[in-house]
Parts: sequence; C-alpha cells; structure tokens
Amino acid sequence: MSILKPEGSLTLGAATAAVVYAAYTFNLPNVATMTATLPHDSNIDSARKRAAWTSAGAVIVVSALAKDKTIFVLGGLTLVALDWHARHANGIHPETGKTVAATPKSYMPAQQVAEAPATPSYAGFAM
Repeated sequence: MSILKPEGSLTLGAATAAVVYAAYTFNLPNVATMTATLPHDSNIDSARKRAAWTSAGAVIVVSALAKDKTIFVLGGLTLVALDWHARHANGIHPETGKTVAATPKSYMPAQQVAEAPATPSYAGFAM
C-alpha cells in the first residue's frame, strides 16, 4: 500500500528517474566519446555496470521507503533504457559506425603462458 497520493507518486517517480539519469551521466562519458572508442571498451563497460548498480540501489531504496510501485516502474524503465543506450554506444565501431558483436577476450590457459622474466640481481647496489 502506497503512502503517497497519485500525484506525489508520479513526482517522486520522476525524481527517481532523474537520479538514475544523473548516475549514468556522472559515471559514463558522453555518447560521442563512447562511439569514438573501440567497441566493447572494458573501462566503459565497468563504468556502465557501476552506474547500473548505483541506479538499481537508488530505485529499490526509494520505492521501498515509499512503498510505491510507480516509483519502481518509472525508475526501473529509465535504468533499462539508459543501460541499453550505453551498451549500444559502447558496441559501435568508430570506423564503420555499425554495431560489432562482442568477441571473447583473448584467453590463454595458464599452462601456455610464458614464464615471467627472472628478477634482476641488485647485488652491488647500495640500498
């Protein structure tokens, strides 16, 4: 049972959507920068995840405190839309302007990795 009147519910829902928008705005670069970088940049993806978790936390806390579904729906839809927008912008190749499928990171089993170089000797150096 909501503790807000319908107009208060919509106002707080819009405010929660603004908080979600602010989280994405402050955590991610603008779309022009994201599309100018190589697709599936790990730093942009990390920032997107941080914005998504921050936004989800804000939406859940505000909607739980107000006991209102409208706030959850408005904030959640805003979160989904902005997250999709950021994922799409991060997947565009700057030369072609088209979305590129994500390829798995170069994986090499530990048995095939070259050994690390030996630690240099510091004998004769004063410490």
